[in-house]
Amino acid sequence: MRNLKLLIPSACIVVCGLSQSLEAATPVTVVHGPDAPPIERLAARELSVQFGQLYDDVQATVTDKVPADRTPLVLIGSPATNPHIGRVLGKDWPAVSDQGLVLHSFRQQDRPGLVVGGGSPAATLWAVYEWGHRHGIRYLMRGDILPAKKTALELGGSQVVMEPRFKSRTWRTINDFAMGPESWGLAEHRRFLKQLAKLKYNRLMLSVYPWQPYVHYSFAGVDKRTATFWYGEQYPLDGDTVGKKAFGGARLFENPDFAGLKTYTEISAAGQRYVRGLIQAAHELGMTVGVSLSPLEFPREFQSVLPGSRVAHQLKQLTITPGGRQGPFDKRLRDLVATKIRAYLKTYPGLDTLYLTLPEFPEWNQHAEQAWTHLAQRHELGDLTLASLVRSASERKLIVSGQRGEAAIRGNIVALAFFSNLFADKTLLRRADGGAVELVITSVDPGLFPVLDRVIPRGAATLNFVDYTARRVAENKQLLAQIPAAKVPSRLIMTLADDNVGILPQSSLQRIGELTDQMHRLGWDGFSTRYWVPAELDPSVYFLARSSWDAKLTPRQAHNDLWLAMTGNPSATERLWKGWQELERATELIDRNDIGFTFPVSGMLMKHYRPDPIPEWWAQAAKHYETLMIELYRSQGAVDSRARRLLFYYAKRGEYVLEYLAAVRAVREAALAKKEGDLEKTVEHLEVALEQTYNCINTVSDVVEDQSDRGLIAVLNAYAYRPLLIEYEKMLDQLEAAQ
Repeated sequence: MRNLKLLIPSACIVVCGLSQSLEAATPVTVVHGPDAPPIERLAARELSVQFGQLYDDVQATVTDKVPADRTPLVLIGSPATNPHIGRVLGKDWPAVSDQGLVLHSFRQQDRPGLVVGGGSPAATLWAVYEWGHRHGIRYLMRGDILPAKKTALELGGSQVVMEPRFKSRTWRTINDFAMGPESWGLAEHRRFLKQLAKLKYNRLMLSVYPWQPYVHYSFAGVDKRTATFWYGEQYPLDGDTVGKKAFGGARLFENPDFAGLKTYTEISAAGQRYVRGLIQAAHELGMTVGVSLSPLEFPREFQSVLPGSRVAHQLKQLTITPGGRQGPFDKRLRDLVATKIRAYLKTYPGLDTLYLTLPEFPEWNQHAEQAWTHLAQRHELGDLTLASLVRSASERKLIVSGQRGEAAIRGNIVALAFFSNLFADKTLLRRADGGAVELVITSVDPGLFPVLDRVIPRGAATLNFVDYTARRVAENKQLLAQIPAAKVPSRLIMTLADDNVGILPQSSLQRIGELTDQMHRLGWDGFSTRYWVPAELDPSVYFLARSSWDAKLTPRQAHNDLWLAMTGNPSATERLWKGWQELERATELIDRNDIGFTFPVSGMLMKHYRPDPIPEWWAQAAKHYETLMIELYRSQGAVDSRARRLLFYYAKRGEYVLEYLAAVRAVREAALAKKEGDLEKTVEHLEVALEQTYNCINTVSDVVEDQSDRGLIAVLNAYAYRPLLIEYEKMLDQLEAAQ
């Protein structure tokens, strides 16, 4: 597959005023230190590969020795890891943090040279990828797009020092739905992590759930025995499965690393191998790794050892949470939570961070008064009262408001009092090697933002959730200013695509731009992504990556920088900007009108089978997606094959969503006809809905790129096509009986 024509905005071109074009077939020596850490050795190999991709007739050799000849020389690392750099630069090595990047040209007599390094081995690897970016490579989630033409190697003119404005650039993975990364095998994760490293993401957060097979523990004679995926759902691939060609003959949609496993022991052992593999892969790329868990939720087998506990308000009711009989200082509950935490740290001794998430639906609120008294006695909470917090939570303009808001603030207060007691044990966060994991408290209720530094355990950081979509957070961004970011490391859950908006293509690029600007002004530490299907998220992921190092970069500038390099076509770039604006309008329209529109659970489609008037916004959403699809198809003319293939993938997904929306409309029309007693019209509309659903699934199957795409096909079959087919056949039987 040939490379792409390159057209980069002038702001992205490396200034090479002192550069010297080198001879053809030039040997280049890439030198790492004799005792270089593995990441710097990887950086040297990666740079040698990039030289072959970027430059004509360059033969790059990787070694730890500087050759005596005068061939071009590239030094990898820092004075601390590569003594050759100290000899060349001496005091000219810049003062950089452990995340600082250095690209420094030099000349020794007639020998041109370049230092590619950083304040840590990970930063050195990022510097290699920064060199590639500045010379035309664009890193996407599924691979790299190279410049159209190779050029002569030039090492001169680079005097670059970069420091990030966001130190924490976290990627969340695993999650909980079939169309998300919970379905990816380790090999797919490894490929994805490699691309994230190229984009300089530096943290990996493994978001796990109590019913998943990633840890085993016992308490009071009860063993954990639950090990399942996707809330216990299964997705058979039988004879009537639409789009079955995407699954290669499999009979069941599964994570490939767990295929065919049946027993708890088998699945749990595979789960632990899987997570260890993820941790190792991330560490090899210089990322830190954390596990995010809900410490107050347990599989239901533990209900017998926690008397009075209650079934949690979650899908399939697979877990329990504390109830009225457990107060925030209950010893048995504390011991159970500690057992769970220690099990994770023992199972995964390489963990760097532990994220403790407060429950999404906090029902443990019966002890709020006692908990508030405890917190108020231990911390200076100013004029805040429990009554004022509850009232404010009820009245605010977030999804979690009204009675749910009241329950949330009360439940959070009880949980935080519990944490205060739990982490009085200073050994709880100790790893087997004696080191301590970083503690991050996640999703504290926004009502507690002003006193966040005082109500979380001492020394903890925070990962903050305001609302489900980037639009909702941006429209309430004044709440971010209430967090004392100067006193507690503050990170934002940055939703790229929301599972409530669901299976449909989504974008929040411009809202993400608003939020990064606000975070920068407030001195926040960084962000963690939130998404399920990667698909259309390349522009958002790219913007977050580049803007983390460039405070002046706007979403539009990032878009141009990405797509001009990939397509070589300003007209196509303009069309794509228009298309992505339409995608963002569609995302926000659904968010405002029916945030659960395609939530990927049972009833996803058939919940629209009710005799209500057809909302006007359905047609508006379809128009936005139609315009997106048109612009994607139009932009494919006169672009190179690699970009054309990616744009075709996006365009087909734009096509599938139109077919799905047509099915939704036909289902509603069938319900209205059924209410009028017109069986013939009911069957006709159901037949249209069935055909559109069939078509939309086949459209996705035509362009499957990854396991998330296959998961989407499985979800569409389970929650759209099959239940619709059952209703169609039922109504057809009634029609035939009536004739």
